[in-house]
Amino acid sequence: MTGLVVVLALVGGVSAWYQGNPRTGQPVPNTNEPAATAAAVPNGCMAGASNDAAGLLQAQKDAPHSQAGAVGFAAAVLRWIAQYPRPSAQDGSTVAAAILAKGATGTISNLAANMASAKALPGVNSGSLNFSSGRYIVEEATPDMVRVTVGGAEVQNGKPTDQNIASTFTMVWESGVWKVRSDGSERSLDELFANGAAFTGGC
Repeated sequence: MTGLVVVLALVGGVSAWYQGNPRTGQPVPNTNEPAATAAAVPNGCMAGASNDAAGLLQAQKDAPHSQAGAVGFAAAVLRWIAQYPRPSAQDGSTVAAAILAKGATGTISNLAANMASAKALPGVNSGSLNFSSGRYIVEEATPDMVRVTVGGAEVQNGKPTDQNIASTFTMVWESGVWKVRSDGSERSLDELFANGAAFTGGC
């Protein structure tokens, strides 16, 4: 496993990280803090097994106004972006309009354009990201903002690979749902999977 955390880009299968997530509020360290109830542990399969645009948007509506809700939805966003074949350009536009916060920055801010220009990956018939063994670390949190690094295991052509994919998302509570304000990097893959907390469930 490499020491670099990577997020699957939407153009040509290139992996890239972008720095510069804004920081607000006070850090809330909770890497291994036990949850009081199962509901307090983020769900790694919020968008369902189909992982389509409708499932992602329903997950956004269902995600509670809590840290666990923000983390679970962040994982759903990364899982949706990382799937292959890529979502259609139309789905990219629909999802971008719904999940991007006002003034969104980073790679995620170009979600619709990236979907429209996505190219085929030679030798890959199907690809997905599985959070059954995924991990997350909350970098910082306030009631209406959660910056979290989430990562899962890559699956290609129905078989697990030795590659994990991760991203750091800044999630904000806006218009009654969690939205993505920015993406970037905070952790190495080694650190995330060694020290991160587990999701409850995953697909």
